Amino acid sequence: MAPKSIKHLFTEKGDVLSAIVIYGAKTFSEIDYILTQTSAERWTELHILLEELIQEGDVILNEEGEYRARPELEEDYSYFEEHMDEWLEPPLYIEEEEPVEQVREYPDILSTTESWIQLQQPEIVFKHEHFFLEGHYLDSFTRFIITRAFNTIIVVNPFIDRSTPTQLLIKAKRKGKTVVMVTRHSSKPHVKKLHEWLEKAGITMLYHKDLHAKIIIIDDLLAIVSSMNFMQRATAGITWEAGLVTLNKEIVDSIKASIADLDLQPGNT
Repeated sequence: MAPKSIKHLFTEKGDVLSAIVIYGAKTFSEIDYILTQTSAERWTELHILLEELIQEGDVILNEEGEYRARPELEEDYSYFEEHMDEWLEPPLYIEEEEPVEQVREYPDILSTTESWIQLQQPEIVFKHEHFFLEGHYLDSFTRFIITRAFNTIIVVNPFIDRSTPTQLLIKAKRKGKTVVMVTRHSSKPHVKKLHEWLEKAGITMLYHKDLHAKIIIIDDLLAIVSSMNFMQRATAGITWEAGLVTLNKEIVDSIKASIADLDLQPGNT
């Protein structure tokens, strides 16, 4: 059975509705506590979200100062909790490409990067093995370089969802690449489910409770250090993201060493 369309699902307002319906929060302080415990990020003040939801008729505030979801939405979010697997498995819908013969010669990461620059023509200065990317160019290059990885992809990101870059990681793993994801644990059911599927797909999941850095390392030769989470909101260009790309081997090695020095916990703990 295909999942039904649910208003606000996987948005800030959806987090508020989940707190009310799924977690049973009724007061402002209870909702705020649930969001603090379960939401990766909040980009809007809670009182603004609640006011907008009330104006839209999706949340009702009664005389006792308690918040309730509109009955139809309460049914929808209860439905989501009961049928979560229909929404999340399989976690991606990428068409499989025809198998191609593996290139035996190790690729030139510089030439690969230059080919993207020639194709996209961003207004950047590419000198001394470093360059700056922002906006959709950062997302475009991230997707491009993940698909061009030869051996290894390491992603450090505290917040991930079913964005296209996340899906490309599973596609890379299916093609025999080694993929390591360093992220945060989450108590949100759909995030935990996503982590389980990533691990089931063969991606090595490691965790650090204080993680906030956003880093990608490709084949130990190229690193992206940016503000971009692996979340649809960021990768779709809703938020303005920016970062630096380096092909300097010494810098890439130092970034990788700093990750290795973290007290990382495996996914099965």
